[in-house]
Amino acid sequence: ILKVEQPDIVFITESWLTSRIPTSLIIADLPYHAIRRDRSNGRGGGTLIVLRDHFHYSILGSIHSSLESLSIDLLTSSSSFIRLCVVYRPPSYSTTQTENLVDGLSDLLTTSPHPIIFIGDFNSDIISSTIPATEQSLHSFVSTSDLSHLIRSPTRIDRCIDWLLASDSSIVHNPSVIPSFPTSDHFGISFSIDSRCLPPAQSLVRDFARANYDHLSSFLLTFDWFTTFSQAPDPENMYSNFVSVIHHAIDLFVPYHCPKPATHSYPPHIRKLIKHRNSLFTKYNLLSIRPQYEKCSRDLLFQIKKWNQFCEHKKLKNTKDLYRHIRTLTQPKPSIPKQLIDSSGNIATSTLDIANTLASRFASHFTLDDGLVPSIPSHPSHSYLRNVSFFPHDVHKALKQLSPSCSTGHDNIPQIVFRKCARALSLPLCDIFNISMETGTVPSLWKFSLITPIPKPNKNPQSPDSYRPIAILSPASKTMERLVKHKLAPYLYRSNIIPNYQHGFRSGSSLAPHYLINNVILEQVPQQRDLGVQVLPTLNNSASIDDRVKKATTVMHIMLRAVSRLSFLGLQALFERRVTYDLVLARRIMYGDTILDRSKFFLFAPLRERTNNFGIYIEKTKSTPRYHCFSRRVARILNALPTHVLSSPSIPVFKKRLITLEFDFRKYIFQ
Repeated sequence: ILKVEQPDIVFITESWLTSRIPTSLIIADLPYHAIRRDRSNGRGGGTLIVLRDHFHYSILGSIHSSLESLSIDLLTSSSSFIRLCVVYRPPSYSTTQTENLVDGLSDLLTTSPHPIIFIGDFNSDIISSTIPATEQSLHSFVSTSDLSHLIRSPTRIDRCIDWLLASDSSIVHNPSVIPSFPTSDHFGISFSIDSRCLPPAQSLVRDFARANYDHLSSFLLTFDWFTTFSQAPDPENMYSNFVSVIHHAIDLFVPYHCPKPATHSYPPHIRKLIKHRNSLFTKYNLLSIRPQYEKCSRDLLFQIKKWNQFCEHKKLKNTKDLYRHIRTLTQPKPSIPKQLIDSSGNIATSTLDIANTLASRFASHFTLDDGLVPSIPSHPSHSYLRNVSFFPHDVHKALKQLSPSCSTGHDNIPQIVFRKCARALSLPLCDIFNISMETGTVPSLWKFSLITPIPKPNKNPQSPDSYRPIAILSPASKTMERLVKHKLAPYLYRSNIIPNYQHGFRSGSSLAPHYLINNVILEQVPQQRDLGVQVLPTLNNSASIDDRVKKATTVMHIMLRAVSRLSFLGLQALFERRVTYDLVLARRIMYGDTILDRSKFFLFAPLRERTNNFGIYIEKTKSTPRYHCFSRRVARILNALPTHVLSSPSIPVFKKRLITLEFDFRKYIFQ
């Protein structure tokens, strides 16, 4: 059906799916998404919704977990929603179970301010004159809720047990009964939705990843920027003309494409099995074909399971991919809900109202410019920063530092265009930057940004306070900002205008000295980067994914206990313990009390590698400071120790005298 008929949405009851059957096996490489709700216990049952992969929707949670229903809110072209619900009511339902189903349907109906459509196998005949006692509450709900029955023809033999209900019958067109599947004894139901309730059509977007940047750069390099800028030599008109030229070049050399979500791709031998199984399914009604179909399905599930294990093992070899995979299994992807509640209790449901609510909340954190300039005390200085100018090679270097991102700002030019065409764009941008510095104005397009709300973890998703704004600025404005900073920062440092206690946004500094642990200032103890270690997982790839998640969770608990220990003891105590260990180990090496060769003294790492039951080892980082060399750090302290400590007769005595010694180790390490 998906290949031939190409419907937009398919609702299926009694899907008979289990956790052993992956969703990718149902969809294969077709442009669809599958939303499923399998029966939690027992065989059979289950509901399934298959819809186009470019549709935008949100899945609704079921209040009653025992109900076999699935509901989504589908975004329409008019920026509103329509609620679609597929329901399966087994014929064995008792009166209590049917009443629970009615409660669930009532909740879905009353919580939706938008049109709603119920479709599914209710196993209750609506054209029969007699209604069993176990089904009376269901029929009473339909009649009292102003829901319209749109199918009155038999869907199984002479009974109409498959229902199509709508809160607004005007949005459903051409409801009809269609032939059944080869493996089903029910007829199907087909209908269309009114145009105002249809999802938006799939839009074309620019494929900047496959643009011809060689031709684009050549076009911009040979363009006559001097003539274009000389017509209106002010930053506003210059950048406006610059953007127009870039957009014209993008139209010439950047193609369009239909964005498609990432799909699970199988190797050729699995795709061949899928094709063979689909061909057998069309003849499933033949008794001779059924054993072949079942055997092919078993072989296909085995090959898919084997392929998924191979992909997991390959993916989990990388530490970053390991934790990304664990997050996808343990944490759902956050998204903006279909309604927000502001501080006054007003509910925003449409996309425009939600955007305005978030914009008002974000704007409340900023102060509007009142036009008053505060008085700033002058700083005595014998030199001033004059004649600030930019050169094309500086602009070229700054453009090359941009990330190759395809996201666009308010001027609709992505960073990848500036980066790939840095040589061609360095000269016109240099002219715009210099004119902007001379006139003291910037283009108005630089003052706008696109705001993306990012949900905060463990916060109420319906509150506007639970989102942080992420601004996408113009790449040109970020480039000029970086150039101005490179000109301004050396002057401020050279003239001692920035106070020494200012650490924020300062290269090579941080806010750490302003924090305390147990009333100990962190600037008097080693920073985190001074520890010279990092934790890497070495989980067994042959273990199951559940075991790997458990081990990763155990790793997190170990790290949390380490943080608790740090807050209890303080960095000072942990630092002294580490130095004590280094000194004891150095004495063992020097006096031949270990199996380590004395010649290895100058090569020994600060912390030895060690492995425990949880698959964690500690290794030296690649960017270790010079004073982390074991010999450099330990030799200074050994030379400064008193004679009675160095002449200790044994290791225990040496350690005891070292611990009781009032000695400042730090000045011999961090000098």
